Amino acid sequence: MTTTEFPTTVPTERYRPRRIEPLGVVERAGWTIKLIGITAVTDLPDDAAVATAVAVAERELPRPPRNPTRSGVGFCIVHRGTEALWVLVCWWELDIMYQRLWRADLGSTDLRAVPPDGPTACVWELLVIDHERRAWIDHVLARPSDPDFAGYLTSTLTVSGPTP
Repeated sequence: MTTTEFPTTVPTERYRPRRIEPLGVVERAGWTIKLIGITAVTDLPDDAAVATAVAVAERELPRPPRNPTRSGVGFCIVHRGTEALWVLVCWWELDIMYQRLWRADLGSTDLRAVPPDGPTACVWELLVIDHERRAWIDHVLARPSDPDFAGYLTSTLTVSGPTP
């Protein structure tokens, strides 16, 4: 049996929580989308970033929003990170979450689709995705004969983040 040697350090900064807050719920093109903001600094993504994220979601979410496997419900993460503005558009089809990722340079809202071989999500976005997964299970999948979409949409995650 061989022993794998692991690095003694990791080339990254120490993990620190980031501010995460709900940004509301919007209805676009037949979809109901929960908006969630994340920031690596003190301020959440601004109105322009959120509006651009919603426009991308409206354009990219599948049509029709409702069919036998799709409820027309999803969520959008707008993350002002340290290296870029990231937008994750996610939607549910039964027990599967679908996701598309966009990126813009910091200070810009010129979102570009991230190629399929690019990243999927960072640890802070995965925290939100985990919350959304649990809320989807509790409010929808655990009650298939009486799904509580309103309860899902009002289930939010708030995390305190960096302070100046």
